[in-house]
Formats: sequence, C-alpha cells, structure tokens
Amino acid sequence: MRITDAKVEEAIGVIAKNADLIGQLRGQKAYLEHRIKIERGQRFLDASGTVAERDAIAWTDSAVHAFCEEYRDCVTELETLATKFKAAELTTEVWRTQQANSRRGHV
Repeated sequence: MRITDAKVEEAIGVIAKNADLIGQLRGQKAYLEHRIKIERGQRFLDASGTVAERDAIAWTDSAVHAFCEEYRDCVTELETLATKFKAAELTTEVWRTQQANSRRGHV
C-alpha cells in the first residue's frame, strides 16, 4: 500500500492538532489521580466506625465517585487521542521509508 502525500499531510494535521490536547489531558489525568486520593482521604477522616467501614464510606462517597467518573472520561479521551496520534506518526514513518526506498530505486 502506497501512502500518498495527501495522507501524510492529513497525518501531520492530526499530530499538530492533538499534541497540545494530549499534554493537557495528561496533566488532567495526574490532577484527578491526586484529587481522588485527597477526596477519599477527607471522607475517610470524616467517617466513623472501623477502618473497613470508614474505607467503604470514603470510596462510596458521591464526590469521590464523581472524580472517578471524570478520571475515567479523561483516560478514555487521552487514550483515544494517543492512539490516533500514534497512527499518524506511523503513517509518516512509513511514508518516509517509502520515499527513501524510492530514491534508492527499490520501489
């Protein structure tokens, strides 16, 4: 399969369009990981009962659950974009190889 110049331009566009967003999502993911721990810890400290009961109360709190859902959504978006980004990178690498082979007369 020969990769056209138009396909490479499209791939470069995907990379350019998504690079900043991937960085932002990675930052959001790290923030949410810590925020979940903070919220869960606060709910644990506010609860009463045995350690197991306090832990269950903390993990089932609606605020903690909301941050977990936000984390899930963030990771889903990040992984989807990262996959598209990687596919675009691979497209440009294959194109470069095809161009090099063409210059050498192999294709």
